Amino acid sequence: MLTQENERKRLEEFVRNMPLVTICGLPWTNRKKDIKKIKKSTHGNPITSFLPRHNRFEVMKILEEIVDAQLRKDFQPKTNNLDPLLNAWQQALGSTNGLIDLPTNEANRLIKATKYWQGGFHNNLKSAKTCLELIAPLKNDALWKLEFFLQAEADPDVKIPAKEIWEAGSQTIEIGEIKIEEPSEILLEGLGRTLQVFPCLERGLENPTPHSVELSPAEAFVFIRTTSLKLRDIGIGIILPHSLSKGLATRLGITIQAELFENSEGAILGENLNWSWDLMIGGVNLTMKELERLASKKSPLVNYKGTWIELRPNDLKNATQFFANPPELKLDLAISLTATEGNTLLKLPVHQFEAGPRLQNVLEQYHHQKEPESLAAPEGFHGQLRPYQERGLGWLAFLYRFNQGACLADDMGLGKTIQLLAFIQYLKIKNKLTKPLLLIAPTSVLTNWQREASIFTPQLSLLEHYGPNRSFTEDSLTKSLQRIDICMTSYGLICRDLEIFKKVNWQGIVIDEAQAIKNPKSKQSLAIRAISKNLKNNSLKICLTGTPIENRISEIWSLMDFLNPKVLGEEEFFTQRYKLPIEHYGDISSLKDLKARVNPFILRRLKTDQSIITDLPQKIEQREWISLNKEQKSLYNKAVEKSLNEIKSSPLGHRQGKTLGLLTTLKQICNHPSLALKEEYIDKDFLKRSSKLQRLEEILGEVIETNDKALLFTQFSQWGHLLQEYFQQKWQSEIPFLHGGTSKKNRQEMIDRFQEDPRGPKLFLLSLKAGGLGLNLTQANHVFHIDRWWNPAVENQATDRAYRIGQTKSVIVHKFITK
Repeated sequence: MLTQENERKRLEEFVRNMPLVTICGLPWTNRKKDIKKIKKSTHGNPITSFLPRHNRFEVMKILEEIVDAQLRKDFQPKTNNLDPLLNAWQQALGSTNGLIDLPTNEANRLIKATKYWQGGFHNNLKSAKTCLELIAPLKNDALWKLEFFLQAEADPDVKIPAKEIWEAGSQTIEIGEIKIEEPSEILLEGLGRTLQVFPCLERGLENPTPHSVELSPAEAFVFIRTTSLKLRDIGIGIILPHSLSKGLATRLGITIQAELFENSEGAILGENLNWSWDLMIGGVNLTMKELERLASKKSPLVNYKGTWIELRPNDLKNATQFFANPPELKLDLAISLTATEGNTLLKLPVHQFEAGPRLQNVLEQYHHQKEPESLAAPEGFHGQLRPYQERGLGWLAFLYRFNQGACLADDMGLGKTIQLLAFIQYLKIKNKLTKPLLLIAPTSVLTNWQREASIFTPQLSLLEHYGPNRSFTEDSLTKSLQRIDICMTSYGLICRDLEIFKKVNWQGIVIDEAQAIKNPKSKQSLAIRAISKNLKNNSLKICLTGTPIENRISEIWSLMDFLNPKVLGEEEFFTQRYKLPIEHYGDISSLKDLKARVNPFILRRLKTDQSIITDLPQKIEQREWISLNKEQKSLYNKAVEKSLNEIKSSPLGHRQGKTLGLLTTLKQICNHPSLALKEEYIDKDFLKRSSKLQRLEEILGEVIETNDKALLFTQFSQWGHLLQEYFQQKWQSEIPFLHGGTSKKNRQEMIDRFQEDPRGPKLFLLSLKAGGLGLNLTQANHVFHIDRWWNPAVENQATDRAYRIGQTKSVIVHKFITK
C-alpha cells in the first residue's frame, strides 16, 4: 500500500539515482561542511569527494519542472459552457509560461473561486513535519524515551529538537536552504494528531514546552509494533532503534540447515531430508536455556548481547513446542519454505535456510534460478526439437517428477503442442504412461492436435471424444479408452459429459488454450476442477497458453487453483493477500511475492528473445487443422453429391470447369456457410457457424494481446468483407481490406497507416490476388492464409509481403486446413 513513508523512500531512491549532471549547476550550501562530510563518507575519492550532496529541494524543483512541462504539453482544455475566468485559467494551464492576463478585479475573483479547491491538498504541503524518535535505555528494566523533533520533508536527515523549536517561537528557522515557517505550530499540530493515535503521549504534553515522554517497555513495544505504522500513515516521522526497525528479523525464529541423504537416488516430493535447526533472534543464535532466561524478565523488549530485540508473548510457547517435537522436513516443505521470504514453520519465522549442494541444485532448478537439464527428443518422436524446446521438455519432466502442475506459456509460434507431445512420448517410453490422458481444447484445434500427433508421435494412440466418436455412457467410454494414450474433447463437451468424465481413472489432464479457464466461475472451469479433484496424487496436470494473464491478476489464481491449489490458497485469501494490494494499491512487494510463488510452475519464452531463437528473423510455418461443424458438414455433403452427379452427366469438355467450381464451393463452405449461401449480413450466430472463424478469432486475440501485427489473406472478396465487418465490431478498431476494387489512392493510404502509424491497425485483410504481389508490409510478423490456393508459389509470394528484407521479427505463417 502506498503511504507517505513509502513516497519518502521513493524520493530518496530517486535522489540517489539522480545523474550528477542534472545538479552540477545548483548552488552549494555549507560548502566546507559538505566537503568534510563527503570526504569522510567517500574516503577521499578524487572524483566524488568534491561533489555536493543532492539537495532534496532542488531535486523536487527539477521534478516539478519536468512534470509541469509534461502536463502542460498534454493538457487539452474543455471550453464548453465554462465561466470566462475558468476558460482563461484553462488556457494558461495549456501554455508554456502559465501566465493569466486578467484585470485585477477578475484575477481576485478567480483566486477566491479556486481557493477552496486548492485548500483540499495545499494544507498538508509543509516544509517540515513532526518526528518522534524512540531512544532505547541502557538497562533492561529502565524506561524508554520518545523524543520530539521537526523533520524536513525534503531531507529526512535534517531534524531539529523540540527544545530549539520552543526557543525560536514563531520565527522562521533556516537550515541551509530549508526554511521552516511557524515551526512551533507545525510541531504542536503533529503532536495533536499523534495523541489521537497514541494516548500515552499525553504525559509528555503536560509541560508547556514538551520535548519528550518516557515509556514503559510494554508501551514502547506497542509503539514499535503498531503505533509507529499508524503514525507514518498520517504523516508523522518515526525513527526507531536500528535493531528494532528490521521487521520480522527481530522476532524469535529458526535457522535451518538441510541436505538430501547420501543414498538418495533422485529427489522426490515427500522425501525426508537430513536437517538441523537453531533458534535465532536479532541475527544472533541462542539456546533454549538463554531464551528461557530472557523470557524470565517478563518484558516484550529485551537486551541480548547488546542488541534490543522483541520477545512476543507466544514466541516462548512456540519455541518450546518446536523444541519438544520438531517436525519432519520433507522436500516439498523445503521447496515451499524457500519460495519467498517471510515463511514460518510451526508459527516460527524461518530466518535462514542453508541447503547442502545436492539439495541446492534441486531448489535452484525448481525456482528457475537454474534451468532443469534439457531432454533430447525421446525415442519414437519424429522430428527435431530446438534447444529451447528440449529445455521445455526437461522442465515438464522435472515438475512431473515432483508431482507438480505445469503451465507451458511459450509465446505463440514457439511450438507448445510439439513440446507437449514429446513429453507424453517420453512418459510412454519410460513406462510411466499407464492410463489415458484427458486433453481438453477448443473444438477448432482438435483436428490440429490429431494431425500433429500423427506426424510427430505416431506411436501415441488418440481418441477423439467428439462427433460420431463420442461415447454417451461411462461403460462405453471406458471400453473405448482401452489402450488409448490421449482422449481429446472440447470445452463444450467437458461440461455436457461431466458425469461421465468424472468417473474415469485418468492419468492426468492437459488443457490447451488455458485462458478458457481464466474465469473460475465459468462452467468449463468448474467442470475441469470437478474432474481434477478425482485425480490420484501422482497425476499429471498441464496448461498450455500463450497468455497466462490477459486482463486481471485473478486469472493467475484460476490457473494455479487447477494446477497446484496449495500455492496461492483459497480465492478469498488470494484476493486479500494479492489481488487487492496489487490491483488497487500497486503494491510492488506483493507483486514480487506473487511472482516468486508462481514462477516455478510457469515457463514463458518469447519469440523475440534472441537466446530462444538465435537465427532471427526466421519464418515459422504452422498448419492449423480445422474440423467442420454440423451445418458445414451438411452443406459440404450436399454440394459434393449434387456436383458429382452434374459432373458425371456433363460433356467431357465441361467436367474440369465443374470440378473447379465444386472445389471453390467447398472452400467457401469451409470458410463459413454465409459465404457459400451468398448471405451478405452477419447474424447473431455468425461465430458459432464456422469452426475456422472460431480458431482464427482465438489466434488473432493473442496477436492483438501481444501488440503484434498480422496480414490475413483470402481468395474470396465477399469473405474479406464479412471478416472486416465482424472483427471491426468485435474489437472496435479499424481493419482495412485491400482487394481488387480498392483504388490506387486508398491502397497506398492503407499501406502507409499499417506501416508507419504507431496507432494504426493491427490487422490487415488482403485478397490473395490484389495483395499477394508488390507490397512491403514488414510491420506484420504474422501471416494468415485463411483459405488455401492451389499453387503454393502464390502463397509464398503473399507470405513474402512480410517475410522480406527489412523484417526484424520472426514471421509466423498460419495455414488453415479444413479436415
